[in-house]
Amino acid sequence: MSRYQVHDRAVKVTTNSFEITKLPVKEYTQYDIITPEVKIPRKRQEIIHKLQTVIAPNIFSPRAVYDGKAIMYASKPLQLPGGGAGSFTVCLTATLPTSATPQARGSFEVKITNTIGEVIKTSDMNRLIKGRQADNQTTVATNLLQLLIRQDSNQKYANNGRAYFTPHGSRAIGSGLELWRGFFQSVRPTIGRMLVNIDTSVSAVYAAGELVNVCLDFLGRKDVRDLSMDGKHPSFRALEKHLENVLINTRTTGKRTKSIKGLVPYAGRFEFSRDEKDTTVQEYYKDAYNMTLKFPNIIGVRLSGKKATFPVVVPAELCTILPGQLYTKRLPDHLTKVMVDFATIKPNDRLRQIESGETGLESPVNGYAKSEFLVEAGMVIETRPITIKGKLLDTPNLWYGEKRQVKPRDGAWNLKGQKLQNPRPMSCWAVINFCPATLRINQCENYMKSLAESCRILGMNTGRPIAIISGIGNAVEKALNEVLQKALQENFKREELMVIAVLPAKAPAIRVRIKHWGDITQGVLTQCLCEDKVKRANEQYWGNVGLKLNARFGGYNSLTQSKVLDELRKEPFMIMGADVGHPGPGIMKPSVTSLVWSYDEYATRYATCTGVQYPRVEVIDKLQDMVKRAIIAFGMRNRASPRRIVFYRDGVSEGEFDNTLKMELGAMKAAFDDVWREKNLTGPKPTVTFIVVGKRHHVIFFPQDDSTRDRTGNCRAGFVADEGVSHPVTLDFYLQSHAAVKGTSRSSHYSVLADENFQNNVVKLQELSFALCHVYAKATRSVSIPAPIYYADLVCSRGDIHFDPDSNLRFADDVTTSSDSSTFNMARWEKGFLPINEKFDKTMYFL
Repeated sequence: MSRYQVHDRAVKVTTNSFEITKLPVKEYTQYDIITPEVKIPRKRQEIIHKLQTVIAPNIFSPRAVYDGKAIMYASKPLQLPGGGAGSFTVCLTATLPTSATPQARGSFEVKITNTIGEVIKTSDMNRLIKGRQADNQTTVATNLLQLLIRQDSNQKYANNGRAYFTPHGSRAIGSGLELWRGFFQSVRPTIGRMLVNIDTSVSAVYAAGELVNVCLDFLGRKDVRDLSMDGKHPSFRALEKHLENVLINTRTTGKRTKSIKGLVPYAGRFEFSRDEKDTTVQEYYKDAYNMTLKFPNIIGVRLSGKKATFPVVVPAELCTILPGQLYTKRLPDHLTKVMVDFATIKPNDRLRQIESGETGLESPVNGYAKSEFLVEAGMVIETRPITIKGKLLDTPNLWYGEKRQVKPRDGAWNLKGQKLQNPRPMSCWAVINFCPATLRINQCENYMKSLAESCRILGMNTGRPIAIISGIGNAVEKALNEVLQKALQENFKREELMVIAVLPAKAPAIRVRIKHWGDITQGVLTQCLCEDKVKRANEQYWGNVGLKLNARFGGYNSLTQSKVLDELRKEPFMIMGADVGHPGPGIMKPSVTSLVWSYDEYATRYATCTGVQYPRVEVIDKLQDMVKRAIIAFGMRNRASPRRIVFYRDGVSEGEFDNTLKMELGAMKAAFDDVWREKNLTGPKPTVTFIVVGKRHHVIFFPQDDSTRDRTGNCRAGFVADEGVSHPVTLDFYLQSHAAVKGTSRSSHYSVLADENFQNNVVKLQELSFALCHVYAKATRSVSIPAPIYYADLVCSRGDIHFDPDSNLRFADDVTTSSDSSTFNMARWEKGFLPINEKFDKTMYFL
């Protein structure tokens, strides 16, 4: 093992983790809360808060801890009216406990029952951090700690359960939205101790205030008359989607909260029957409230369901949006950069905010000593972050053409003056300019000369394009077929053709049509370029495009040198990457699955297969068939079956580790059995190392000296931590394999769930993972996750290209918005999902 550590350098870093120096001294009893279904989280919190503080404060003293859904933990058994159970009436509109009756408006019957489970003790937590075992009881104990640290702040501020947000330092960004800052809090078990992980956080929030003003902001308009539109108007549908389930107060209902179910055009003229007479909303408000609507012809909100017998319609001018409502939908593309800029914080500033906060936004660590829930539990949390030991891994060497060796520095290297390791010719290529109004053909020709020259410098034999033509967005396939016919007429094979398409900045529909035509229908390579980037292109940009083109044609850009790769190369081996891409919140469309696998001795060339499955199912249900296909394809190409497989899995939460390992490793083993039986193989079946790579964690490492710090103030690429923050049961480590361009770098978290290849030699696993972060074909920087996972993620993101653009199966998040799982027709989606063209079986078309 020592030879793998010879170049590693030990370093010290500060983390954003704080030690729980004293675990709870109380034992907690768990209770289930049964209420009528209340879908609005803040209303559930309001009900339980009023129950404990107004309705039955003597029973709930000290206050119990509520998870925001259906579970409550009490530090002493509750003296419920029915012994192990109790029922209470909570009326949100009543001012006195005695006026809360089941029949009153805003009343809820809350039933609480004692669960059968054991009480939660400190010993459960000690058993976990000492590495003895992780079971259901230790999971419950950890969840209780999560609730204890979050309870105080989550009752004071807008939150999503894991993080809370305040309006301090907020920024209005248009489209009816604001950005708020806050803090993420989480408890993480480590070897010998429990830690509280604290990080800064940002969330989009619905803009509060008069509904009319918010609607105008969303539409980018100033005239109230622009809100006079019919139900078929695109702006009406977009606004209705934006406001769905948003909470409001109306001028006639006071503080009673209502949620928007939909919009109604020309609300003042909306007709309904009242006292057996037909009337309008405008007439109703005049008669009932002596209110004269200023804008009777603009939109209103519908507070009842679509199928309600008596629709409840309120004019928009009478509505006010409540503050602090988190926006949980997918952020519009044009606001992504604004969000990133707002969230970007330099490492030193981030650590300062985590330790002490800033004016008006206090760090949660300063409030733990005052939290009634933590005081009651007897918990004590250190106010200074911990320091741990880590190390800097030796950076792997990269080999380019003419045996030139490149040593990356701080996660990057320069392509200038380099020849590609295995350049492929681009003898047949054509260009389609889909921006003829803003990019003239002669300009396009000059840009393409720059691309061709950069490709030649890289060693690619590049001729002149066979055609440079203009295309239009409503006839995409016509232009594509024109250049294909031109290539065939000149006796080129279709797999020799590369179509370069220059697209406007916002043209997702054109891109989908191009990729569907090339990747699915015709089996022709395509490369899309954005007009804005083409016009600003420099030598580095065209060089990066050349990397993509060469990899798509089957060439090697560079080779990565690594001792552990050399060790693997002694026998046939495969590196696999797998991912599941889920639809956004509230979207009912399939999840996309992908498996990529290496088929060369350098772990540089990859093939893939992909499919769809039921929405938000994490386990890949067709993995057995995918792995079987990969093994057979590998054997046909290499005339040998793989002896060892390293399987990198993306996107699995820690709560899903056991089930995912059981199901997916079982599927892999079953695939081996199938292949060996069908092909009559007698040699040993592959051994498997199964590693989950997580990116959505909040553990950050801050360098303490200049030798560990890069130019942005982050730890240098190659920093790894496997002590001090490691899981007590699962073998894991954190690897920061890339360098941030700006802001704070976040490492990736590697959890080794099974290892039949390296005998849990964590040093070899770290070196292999770091090396694979340098083989990403279209970059001259190391990336944040191993390339096969990156590729699997790219494949999942291309789910839309597998559906015929002219079919009624629309895959984009902005069109498939049904949230009714009972009407989801999986068979229909599977039938419409078309496979990649067979000519692309062994190409990296997904770059």
